[in-house]
Amino acid sequence: MPLLEPPQRYPHSIQRRFFLALAVFLVLSMTLLGAAMLANQRAIMQERLARDTKDLTQTLLDKGMTSSNFLARIAPQGLLGYDYLLLEGYVEELSADPDIVYAVIFDTAGKPVTHYLNDQETYFSGQKIRPDTFIDVLGRARNDSALLKVQRDIDYDSARLGSVEVALSRAKILQRAQELESHLQHELTRIALITGGLLLVSLIALILLIEWTFRRLVVKPVQALAASMSRVQAGNLDARADIARNDEIGYLAQRFNRMTEDLQDQLAETAEHARTVQATRDYLASILDHSADMIATTAMDGTVVEFNSAAERILDYPRDAVVGRQADAIYCLYATVHAGQPVQGAETQLQRRDGSRVDVELTMSPLRDTRGELIGTVCIGRDVTHAKALRRELIQAEKLASVGQVAAWITHQIRNYLGRMLMSAGALRPVVDADSARQQAYTDLTRSIADLDRLVSDLLDYSRTLTLHPTPMKLNAALNDLLKQLETELPSGSIRIERDFLPELPPLQVDVFKLEQALGNVLRNAVQAMPQGGVLRVTTRLGDTPNTVIARIQDSGPGIQGDDPDMVFRPFYTTKPGGTGLGLALAQRIVEAHGGMISAGNAVGGGAVFEVILPCVDIAAGTS
Repeated sequence: MPLLEPPQRYPHSIQRRFFLALAVFLVLSMTLLGAAMLANQRAIMQERLARDTKDLTQTLLDKGMTSSNFLARIAPQGLLGYDYLLLEGYVEELSADPDIVYAVIFDTAGKPVTHYLNDQETYFSGQKIRPDTFIDVLGRARNDSALLKVQRDIDYDSARLGSVEVALSRAKILQRAQELESHLQHELTRIALITGGLLLVSLIALILLIEWTFRRLVVKPVQALAASMSRVQAGNLDARADIARNDEIGYLAQRFNRMTEDLQDQLAETAEHARTVQATRDYLASILDHSADMIATTAMDGTVVEFNSAAERILDYPRDAVVGRQADAIYCLYATVHAGQPVQGAETQLQRRDGSRVDVELTMSPLRDTRGELIGTVCIGRDVTHAKALRRELIQAEKLASVGQVAAWITHQIRNYLGRMLMSAGALRPVVDADSARQQAYTDLTRSIADLDRLVSDLLDYSRTLTLHPTPMKLNAALNDLLKQLETELPSGSIRIERDFLPELPPLQVDVFKLEQALGNVLRNAVQAMPQGGVLRVTTRLGDTPNTVIARIQDSGPGIQGDDPDMVFRPFYTTKPGGTGLGLALAQRIVEAHGGMISAGNAVGGGAVFEVILPCVDIAAGTS
């Protein structure tokens, strides 16, 4: 099971991007809000400054109107009485007001009658004003638009006596305006600092609050859901996300749990399906491997895909050496099948790895998928080497059966004639004192008739149908009796007989007469292979397979000539002068009729060896 992955840090995480966007938004919002508040406060202060300036200007104007009205009411007394000193005294009273720059009383012609000039003003300070320069100096002051000038006609009884002009300085208004503006700027700065500080604190608090809320409502649930996903990814399908909320995150956790349950069910179904498929594959593989027939499949490119155990056994090629090779290197007829035409029961020969040939019967068919598309071929081959040998043997047996029937009739007739010949030979038997040539001719005649009678008997025994009459027999005792009888027939000291019998061999259920005949034929064949003498060794032991015993007969003769030792069991095959070639063939027939087997070969130290394998079971009487 894979380990859980450590928590990841994402450089472009939603949380980081959210808070970056949130911070930018809040900073811009707070900046715009602060700027709007400052602009509003500045507008309020500018309005207040304008209002205060207007109030000051109005106050100064009211002061000018008051002064001009005062002079206009009292000026007729001086003008009518030509009392200019009185007028000058009234005008001098205005000098106490620092805001008045000048005050002049003009006559009807517009000439100054009396005046007051504030020598602290720049218009009049630093110079001596003479009557001839008064008009010019006063003109410069009157032409200055920065002064607030108030004019009033002097009326008396609806008659105009002149006019009064009072000029007031705006310097104090400007100074007051500057003071107010400086105060307002200082106040605005203080408000901006306080507002900015409050906005910054509020911004930080708001960001922290939103960050805490976002982490609690979004980040932590998502991290918990990611942890549950990691556990599921690690193989723990029992992991579930905690559903404690009814919002979108809770819905997502609910869907995740449903998905995990569905995944668990699907994995269980997949595992069950995989077990079923594996069981089916194992079953098919078992059928493929335990099939006695060769089974091979190929792909579209002609390469071998499957090669079962029977194919390995029949062709002696290991599977790894065949899979991936071209099929035509293993079996023929591939092109026909690849073209889509099946091959049924075609007998051919395949080459084994050692170069030998094996007879097989091939059935080859196109291999198609569920859509009917050709995806390869399948070949089923059966080793028919043994079947062909059996067919040949059956044909040979049928031939021999036909020959046997003819031979039985012929040998029966020959035996009748031999009987007559033997009776006639007895009538021609010479007397005791007959010459030796006559005696030798009689002996040769009777011996030839006896040999011919034995040949006819062997031929009859081989050709007639065997009928077994099983009775219990001890193999060691039967062999010992046969060897004792053989010893009486052998010249003294010519052949040494060695016995190596395994005690307590299980008894056999056999036809004693016929089996002793078969064993006797093998023993006599071994003795005849040693005309100059030698050693005859007879051994008994348990068989390599259960419920079998083996009798092993070995001589010290020249051995079996040729590459095929089993040729000695063929009828009429013999290498001995005067042999009929039926003794070993009859022995094989008797042993096989008992369900046993006889084999021949050459011993390691020289000589021939015969092994007779017999079953330790009851054998019902039958025919062969």
